[in-house]
Amino acid sequence: MNPGHIHIAAATLNQTVGDWSGNVGRIQTAIARAQERGARLLVLPEMCIPGYSLGDRLLREGTLRRSWDALLQVAEASTGLVTLAGLPVRHEGVLYNAMAVVMDGAIHGIVAKENLAVGDVEYEGRWYQAWPAGRVLTYEGPDGTRAPMGNLMFRLGNTATFAMEICEDGWLGFRPGSRYAVAGADIIANPSASWFMVGKHAIRRQMVQQISREDHCVYVYTSLLGCDATRLVFDGSLFIAKDGAIEREGRRFVFDDDVEVADLLTDLGDIRQTRMEAGSWRQQVLDSYLGEHGPPPETIDIEGDFSSPAPARAVTPYWLPRVARSLDASLDHLADNGQLPGPPAPEDLAHLELELALCMGLRDYMRKTGARGYCLALSGGRDSGMCALLVHRMFAYDNPGLSPEALRALVHDRFVCAYLATENSSDTTRNAARAMAEECGATYIDGDVDSSVRAITAAGEQMLGHPLTWDDHDIPLQNIQARTRSVAIWLVANVYRFILLTTSNKSEASVGYSTMDGDTSGGLAPIADVPKSLIQIWLAWARRFHGLTSIDHVLKAPASAELRPQEMAQTDEDDLMPFDILDQLMYHFVQRSLEPVDIFETLWPVLAERYNGHHRAFADHIAKFVRMLCRAQWKRERFAIAFRVTAFDLDPKTGFRFPPVQKGFDEELQALYDRVAELEASA
Repeated sequence: MNPGHIHIAAATLNQTVGDWSGNVGRIQTAIARAQERGARLLVLPEMCIPGYSLGDRLLREGTLRRSWDALLQVAEASTGLVTLAGLPVRHEGVLYNAMAVVMDGAIHGIVAKENLAVGDVEYEGRWYQAWPAGRVLTYEGPDGTRAPMGNLMFRLGNTATFAMEICEDGWLGFRPGSRYAVAGADIIANPSASWFMVGKHAIRRQMVQQISREDHCVYVYTSLLGCDATRLVFDGSLFIAKDGAIEREGRRFVFDDDVEVADLLTDLGDIRQTRMEAGSWRQQVLDSYLGEHGPPPETIDIEGDFSSPAPARAVTPYWLPRVARSLDASLDHLADNGQLPGPPAPEDLAHLELELALCMGLRDYMRKTGARGYCLALSGGRDSGMCALLVHRMFAYDNPGLSPEALRALVHDRFVCAYLATENSSDTTRNAARAMAEECGATYIDGDVDSSVRAITAAGEQMLGHPLTWDDHDIPLQNIQARTRSVAIWLVANVYRFILLTTSNKSEASVGYSTMDGDTSGGLAPIADVPKSLIQIWLAWARRFHGLTSIDHVLKAPASAELRPQEMAQTDEDDLMPFDILDQLMYHFVQRSLEPVDIFETLWPVLAERYNGHHRAFADHIAKFVRMLCRAQWKRERFAIAFRVTAFDLDPKTGFRFPPVQKGFDEELQALYDRVAELEASA
């Protein structure tokens, strides 16, 4: 045995809020797998015992008691293995987001999160208090068990010293982990509950490499997997990095297992040597002793021999740098299992990540709510088409061993789609819907609700005492169709006892281009955080990558609600504006919080040619967008649950908290038109 060699493991888990026995069972599985591999230290994700997205369930006494009881079970299972497990703890009437260090039935210490995740979708400040740096005390659990709690490091015999920074702690400038590293910690663990966003994995990966390089340490990062309770999806990022290189990386988007473990047998001697050689490191250690970084952390000794046999390995020549694995390596397992047509190329990654995240959300939402399947009003358009394909792909990812025939039979049994025609529907969309359902394998219903639309229209005319015409009652006549379809598709969903999906997208939600209790009907909105311009791009990618030929039918005609008579040639972009323009306005107004005139100044150099130099035409689009967005907030307050997958969302419960009653941006829009007048006068 070499005291410098230690076997480290980390696991990601697909947990469910409040599933006490199930969550403990998955943790015990991770422990058993780590033990089988010979690991002596196991890092589990943040809040892995109760599930992360607890909401106000955190305020219940039973949640704290059951979490502690579960921790005791985890401690008993951790024979010869130091395990880090996350749970909420209460001290002096205050809740903390904490990680417990357990082994052989004992609780050796508790470390609480120093920097809470607040802002955007994070809401930890509602429940937790941040732990102050330098505070150490004795915590007494509900059963009377006492353990040190605070800013702690843990010395594993004479083998290694480790410490923790929890999720948000690792995203700061001078992190808690840096304080621990200069105090002598060889291993820094970052147990996280970091939600998915397209492109975020690359950012995490870079962060892990950089931290391990700057702190000359082994950095162990693990997050959750799946959709645990709410709008967040976790992709299961899992890294073990050493001095700037990713040494081990777990699989992401694992559908066939709820536990993923990565492990590394490593020699700590080289990072200790690097620290001795680095003059800047010596200065940081001196600064630490002088109190520049706050009081030094207390170290807890865990007795035992934690060393491991030296690994048999080829020696890499010093002139060959260690090359990290490719960015998409964590998805190779999907191609290996036959779930992808082949290994994804770099240009596929963003589209594939989006697909996988939405499919995982759909799978877990169905599985964890106990539902059997999904129901969808399939219009033959882009939005419902993407939803249908995602459900189809979800079943494919979740059942990798099925033959194509068996998969089709499964989808046919668990997914029902209905085309609900009116006199304004076209053969193009009907054929597209039929082709899409056929390719997906869904049960398909070719329905017609026109008689019901006519009956409701006639009843309305009788009540109002006058006819309804397209010249005078455009919106009411459109909405009658959408709401009639809602009644019909809800009937189908109820008969099948399936979850009804709504097909709202982010762009249309931003401006309220939807009918409340019509096309917004449903319990789950899988693409509500996907902009319309991205939907178009994703469909084209899916056609190429998956070879889904039914997409050709969907893309044959311009996007249209098909609620006006066909001779009026309705299109969504004619009703609104080009979707790529709308999506840029949404980004700059919502995410960047720019004033209308600032949006104009920012985008005009790029879009001037698009508008043939007509300043006012672009200003009109900006004004239209801002006014529609403000007026539509009440609709967004009522939209179905959606999955967060992009850099910002419009969900008023987790993202864009905009007042539904407010004075519009009249003065700001006047400033925009004043600026346009100046430009026109100087032209």
